[in-house]
Amino acid sequence: MSAKELNEMIVEKVNSLENWMIEIRRDIHRHPEPSRSEFRTSKKVEDILKDLGVEVKTGFYNTGLTGLIRGKKKGRTLAFRFDMDALEMDEETGLDFASKNEGVMHACGHDGHTAVGLALAKILVDFKEEINGNIKLIFQPAEEDAPHGGGAKYMIQEGVLKDPDVSAAVGIHLWPALKLGEIGAKTGPMMAASDPITVEVTGKGAHASLPNLGIDPVVAAAQIVNNLQTIVSRNVDPFEQAVVTIGKFIGGTRYNTIPGRVNLEGTVRTFNEEVRDKVEKRIKQICEKTAEAMGASAEVDYSRGYPPTVNDEKMVNLAARSARDILGEDAFVDIDRPAPGGEDFAYFTKEIPSVYMWLGYSEEDKEIFPPHSPKYNFNEKALSYGVRVLSRIALNWR
Repeated sequence: MSAKELNEMIVEKVNSLENWMIEIRRDIHRHPEPSRSEFRTSKKVEDILKDLGVEVKTGFYNTGLTGLIRGKKKGRTLAFRFDMDALEMDEETGLDFASKNEGVMHACGHDGHTAVGLALAKILVDFKEEINGNIKLIFQPAEEDAPHGGGAKYMIQEGVLKDPDVSAAVGIHLWPALKLGEIGAKTGPMMAASDPITVEVTGKGAHASLPNLGIDPVVAAAQIVNNLQTIVSRNVDPFEQAVVTIGKFIGGTRYNTIPGRVNLEGTVRTFNEEVRDKVEKRIKQICEKTAEAMGASAEVDYSRGYPPTVNDEKMVNLAARSARDILGEDAFVDIDRPAPGGEDFAYFTKEIPSVYMWLGYSEEDKEIFPPHSPKYNFNEKALSYGVRVLSRIALNWR
């Protein structure tokens, strides 16, 4: 079958599945489940895959599962990852399919990603004769659960890239900065490492009118916050990137009392391991020495969260060629800089050659609410573009 014929068949099949896919997305959206609790979503995915005759394995990190489609041609195994979890927040969209679960909302498009994965399965089972090797569909829990390590790491530890061995992986995420119908990626860092930090500054409590009798941890912590900003401006190579932000400053119980302790919480974003190491080292030095200079002490807890998501050049080229094959020459956007957000697909990129892509959905003159907004929604037409590109990647895979 020629490439043109394959494209025409893919487009026809995707068009016929559009309403089905949207119904699945909306059902998942109505019933969002937070990280590590995606029981209903996982069962829905399992049932649909089994109905399609796809080989299913369950039990990865409790709610994770895979669907394996064996091609008729010899070759290696390519994985596609789809995250399933929602965020713990109240929805304010006013949609007629808004969340029925109080305090939980699909505010990052994972409902759409899951629907795309199921539509991809429905298409590829009809193209087994054209598939080289195998296609493994990974439906992953807990992408949003960075404090506990995310779901990708644990699925990999539990063997999701084995039986059969996976040679490469593809991830996709709905993205408001790209136009509807555009696919974006870049070689190298695509998303940042995301590391939470906490700092406990200990002084000596006293009456506010007698600061000389105490050691003020508020003043010490304030100096620490200011001094941390010099890391990016004075310690990081100007041609590299990093972000150091303190988002919480907690201390004191009364206006006229110097507390004995202040707690800081923040986040660090970096795009390569060398910069990551340097920033961690400097944070600890600055916190400890600044506090010491003011008579206080500081204890730093720097947690390594998601690593940088780093795309493989050959996989980016495969994605670009596939997008242009089926969506047109202008469909693929070569992203000029990475995003500072964290993504646990990074663990796949550390293990095997991978590509993480963005799927555009913005339209002119239409208000766009960013991911993690209580008003977040996306243009559902984007889902069909995503399935077309992923289908073409699967069939271009060698």
